Parts: sequence; C-alpha cells; structure tokens
Amino acid sequence: MTKTRKIALVGPLTVERRAVHTAGYPIDPDNMLPVPDVVLLIDSGRDGCMLFRYSAHGELCGDTPHDTAQQAETQAQIEYGEALFPWMDVPADVADAHLFAVKYAAEQLNSRE
Repeated sequence: MTKTRKIALVGPLTVERRAVHTAGYPIDPDNMLPVPDVVLLIDSGRDGCMLFRYSAHGELCGDTPHDTAQQAETQAQIEYGEALFPWMDVPADVADAHLFAVKYAAEQLNSRE
C-alpha cells in the first residue's frame, strides 16, 4: 500500500495557541515545545497516521497519532486555523519526508524575509 505524505506550512498565529505540546507527560508549561513552521502528515494506510510538527530549524514541535489522514488534517486545522497553508504532497522521490519538511519550511521562511 502506498504511503500518503503531505506537508503544510504554518504561518504566524493570529490567535492564541489552541494546542499545547510539551516534552514528556504530564503536560508541564516549563517544557513547552516551539510553535511549528510546518506540519508533516504520514499515513501508512493500515497502521494509522502520524502528524508531526517541526520548526524551520529542525526542532520537533510535537507529534500526534490519528486513525486517518482526514483526522490528522482536521487536527492541524483546529490547532492552526487560518495560519495553516494548503497541503502539498511530498514528492515520491524524497526518501526522508521529515528532512524535506524542515528544509522546505526553512527555504520558505528565508524567502519571506
């Protein structure tokens, strides 16, 4: 079965952060992860789906499991609202979707400055 791999950039948040991702459990405000610049959705088809969040500097900003790609996309929309850019497919020839997401976010951030 073919994997679905998509990314979406996250622009500046215009409202208060809706979701809080922290390092470890229970949630500790002292261990808040950074706000992401990009989200990466990887759906293996039968083993569920993961939504990863990264900064343009390669920092992990949290991840969450989901049953379907649609649920992951909905979660990203809930978290980032209008700051979430349109989804785009990770090219099939890209071996490391995580590295691709971070590099793409960094390039886009640098082109806006």
